[in-house]
Amino acid sequence: MPTTLSGGEYEVFQYQLNIDHYTTRLASLPGGDWPAELAQYKTTPSDQLPDTLTDAQVQTISDFQYRDRLRILLRTEKIEQGKARRILAALKVHIPANQYDTAIADAVARREAAVQAAGGGTIIRG
Repeated sequence: MPTTLSGGEYEVFQYQLNIDHYTTRLASLPGGDWPAELAQYKTTPSDQLPDTLTDAQVQTISDFQYRDRLRILLRTEKIEQGKARRILAALKVHIPANQYDTAIADAVARREAAVQAAGGGTIIRG
């Protein structure tokens, strides 16, 4: 059970890393609605955009498409993190609160030892 819990905590941590990454990336992209004259290209792959578009228009389309993909990814990560948190909370009820930190530390140490023995590196902890 503690190994499952430490894996669950790591999963929540990984989702948070992705959420933070996507949020940072979104801050550098355009907000608001698509420009009306370019909205028809929302789903057009870049190699299929008309040659009549300027480089600036192609870049704007690319930026908006990327922003839209990141928004979907961000929403998905938040949903999955919520699921992982609920599963983790359900597992936590099986370990007394005063033993939880020790159980997690032991599980992480065992997992890290197994990774080291297999020739891997250090496990990132959240």
